[in-house]
Amino acid sequence: MSAKRRITVIGGGIGGYTAAIRAARLGGEITLVEHAEIGGTCLNWGCIPFKLLLQSASVASTVNKAKEFGIKTGPPEVDYAALMARKNQVVAELRKGVKSLVKAKRIRLLVGSAELFNGNRVEVSAMKNGTASVEEIKSDRVIIATGSKPSSIPIPDLDKVQAQNSDDFLNSRTMPSSTIIIGGGVIGVELAQILNGLGGSVTILELQNQIIPGFDKEIADILESELKQQGVTIIKGVLISGAAMSKNKLKKIVAFDSDGKEQTISADEIVVAVGREPVMSGVSSEKLGLDLNNVPRKGIKVNCHMETNLPNVYAVGDVTGENMLAHVASAQAEVAAYNALRDEATRPMIMDYKSIPSCVYTSPEVAFVGLTEEQAMKKVDVEVGRFPFSASGKARLLGETGGMVKIIADKNYGEVLGVHIVGSRATDMIAEAVLGMNMEITIDELAHTVHPHPTLSEGVMEAALSLSGGAIHMP
Repeated sequence: MSAKRRITVIGGGIGGYTAAIRAARLGGEITLVEHAEIGGTCLNWGCIPFKLLLQSASVASTVNKAKEFGIKTGPPEVDYAALMARKNQVVAELRKGVKSLVKAKRIRLLVGSAELFNGNRVEVSAMKNGTASVEEIKSDRVIIATGSKPSSIPIPDLDKVQAQNSDDFLNSRTMPSSTIIIGGGVIGVELAQILNGLGGSVTILELQNQIIPGFDKEIADILESELKQQGVTIIKGVLISGAAMSKNKLKKIVAFDSDGKEQTISADEIVVAVGREPVMSGVSSEKLGLDLNNVPRKGIKVNCHMETNLPNVYAVGDVTGENMLAHVASAQAEVAAYNALRDEATRPMIMDYKSIPSCVYTSPEVAFVGLTEEQAMKKVDVEVGRFPFSASGKARLLGETGGMVKIIADKNYGEVLGVHIVGSRATDMIAEAVLGMNMEITIDELAHTVHPHPTLSEGVMEAALSLSGGAIHMP
């Protein structure tokens, strides 16, 4: 490592602060610039607050089902102000923890807006005691980690009804009794379950013919069925034509086309949840000459070393426009920090996207790694193993029998190409599949790995066994 190399990190989200901490541990002299709250999207407006509210909805659901477990109780009463206060408290505590980690590594933390001029110069604009100031920072390397913001969608008059995005929702003080969610991706379905679980009426309008697009269709269909059973209305393949207020100004209306029929629905609130897009503030591609990805979410193009086309400039996380996941951002940050500090004679670290898990924290949860069945069929001859949680003893005692484990494998060589789980605790169980696929595990190896009993993870073994001699707990 090149000791005391000066590194400036622009953005204090999970990609930015991970890069800063790793670079500091490697001996660099680090400046971390954040324009708002440290922790970025994940901690403040994404992963943590959404999963916390999902947990509140899950607790309400458990209370409602208590009679099934021999426990007598009354219907739960939701204190929306209290659960939002808990959300704010937990986020604040975690934010404080990140600040302490940064301080412990002697990282200089600046609060202000950064503007990149080249790989050696960054200017930070800030307000100090009501006075504007600009500080120039000289660096040897710069790591861009400016994150993302909620995407918008061009719907006539949507602005006139003051529709919310996911960030707005997390700052709301009252819960709407009815909500239209535009977008059935990961953010949309998680938001739907929060509101539905807390007693609200929810309708999802999805433009495509599948919710959680990009996930295995069979798995997505199971999640859709479960959400509908819980009371969420889902309308797919819609073309939204406009929005308006009702005559009495009490309801918000969305007009859309579905199956060739013009329809309208109304609700107290509309939330647009059509994904996120890179934030390019302070890193203008036109001015700097940064190459961008040729994808719908035009982010900064990087190579496998997380280098941009500009000398000494790296980029990590959502600003790259691809794999916009918190755990991907932190993995990219490790790579960028190492490469920014390595000696020229040292082999660079490479970012490997082969085994990246994707998760949805609904109930049931959804998680997958590798190829979907549709993707795998285009490449090789495949075989598919399945095990339903209805046949799992642990799922039965939990009262969580919905869903299954699905494994896609190369029929000729037995290599596991994809693992898909929809069911309770799927997001925890997927780690086994990630490790296995990193090691190019085969169906036989997975099938004969001893799993503890009774556990939900036995479903992974049983799904593999279905392709290797037959599952034990299936006919």
